[in-house]
Amino acid sequence: MPEPTLNPPASKFKIVLILAYSLWATLVSSLKTVFYGVLVSRKDKVQSRKNIDRVIHGWATKVVTAAKINWQIVGDIESQIPDNRPVILMCNHACAYDIPLAFAAGPGSIRMIGKKELFRIPILSRALRTAEFPSIDRQNRTQAIEDLAFARHKMESGIRIWMFPEGTRSRDGKLQKLKKGGIRLAIDTDAIIVPLVMQDIEHILPSKEWLKMRLNQKVNIRVGKAIDCAQYNTEARHIVSELVYNQMKQLLETRD
Repeated sequence: MPEPTLNPPASKFKIVLILAYSLWATLVSSLKTVFYGVLVSRKDKVQSRKNIDRVIHGWATKVVTAAKINWQIVGDIESQIPDNRPVILMCNHACAYDIPLAFAAGPGSIRMIGKKELFRIPILSRALRTAEFPSIDRQNRTQAIEDLAFARHKMESGIRIWMFPEGTRSRDGKLQKLKKGGIRLAIDTDAIIVPLVMQDIEHILPSKEWLKMRLNQKVNIRVGKAIDCAQYNTEARHIVSELVYNQMKQLLETRD
């Protein structure tokens, strides 16, 4: 399998400017989200969600554009999703930029299950709650069950959950073992799982190396075949996990 072409890292000055701009865009978008949630939602919660969707997409597009990510979607998501079905988009996690790219490229009202630490950051925490982002406390089983119940409620209201089922970021881009929480949630909600991967995204910003960002890197978002979890019960969760893992692994290894 041929290796991707890697561009040299950008200058440290340019990287600092890009990161500073991204932080500023995040702050502004967080404030806009709080505004729409607090003021608009009192009158029209449906319109408030639509406004927040636009804010999130706008933020993500700005951050992705600043890093000059050359991305494209290979495959189709929307045609695989029946009407009025809960949806979980399961993707690999190999770079900080896979988060904004998910919101820039993903269709519909997408939210992610965030780590509890994010909900302790001033302003951002309020924005996340206002935007209906579920959180999860992996250290507290009782709280984790409540968190997943909240995520289920949001899915039933029309929100699509984008999930990184590996749980943690891969340092080398290779797919890690999938955690069981996302699979269990999908089965419990009779959701449609759409496996997908962001191929080569780990080269944009290597783990823990913030000053080695590569600009103009190509990233293919490869979409797999949807899995209908209504056909499986909890006892079959290992089968579903294997189906998702195998698809994601194959997509990562595919080269045009």
